[in-house]
Amino acid sequence: MNKLILIGTLLILSNLAFAGNIRSIEVSSKKMEYINLKLGQSTVLRFKETPKKVVIGNQNYFNIEFVGSDITIQPQAQVKTNLFVYGEYHTFGFILNVGSGGSYDDLVNISWEAPMFVTQKKSYKLLSKSINKKIRLKDGLECSLDSLKELKKDFFVLDFTIRNNSKNKLSSQKLDTFLSRSKIKLPKQRLIFSGNQIESGLGIKGRLFFELNERKGFTFHVTNGDDQSTTIISRGYLL
Repeated sequence: MNKLILIGTLLILSNLAFAGNIRSIEVSSKKMEYINLKLGQSTVLRFKETPKKVVIGNQNYFNIEFVGSDITIQPQAQVKTNLFVYGEYHTFGFILNVGSGGSYDDLVNISWEAPMFVTQKKSYKLLSKSINKKIRLKDGLECSLDSLKELKKDFFVLDFTIRNNSKNKLSSQKLDTFLSRSKIKLPKQRLIFSGNQIESGLGIKGRLFFELNERKGFTFHVTNGDDQSTTIISRGYLL
């Protein structure tokens, strides 16, 4: 009787030793995870994101099928190889280890390992500065620099007002404003005036759009025919 109990116990332990495992693993880009296979058995890899494509080192000895978010693998020989699974968001790397007996994986639930610490990007604060500078030209023209604003990173608009203090009406088409640095005109500038005429005693608004790759000072020019005046916008306005 004791022998029968002993034999039964050994059979149960033997079956447990050779049974398949169901386990869960977290995969990252830092290491290859082992998947234990067995000849004559299929193993299911279950993903949280849908697999799109697989690349296997030795495809002649493995049958692979896609079933929704699962991949089934059945080895045809006792070989060891690597497997890459391309998902919607990540690439998973595995080492397929095939044994003829012993424990193996029936089902492996796979998820991507979340980072322990998530570094948040610092928000970029767009610049906005008031400018209280005036430039006077001949013929009674006066240009007041109002503000400097950053519309998006490294893209700015300079607002100004040109007032006609003379007795005559002037055409804004004769006016020009631009920016320079080290006597070289800055690239990618666009000038807009709010009107074509400047009545006596009145003014018009102007906007100058431009890009800056370096936070350095620059020179503002305003011209009316042969008459020209300038002022410097220092680096302090760009910080």
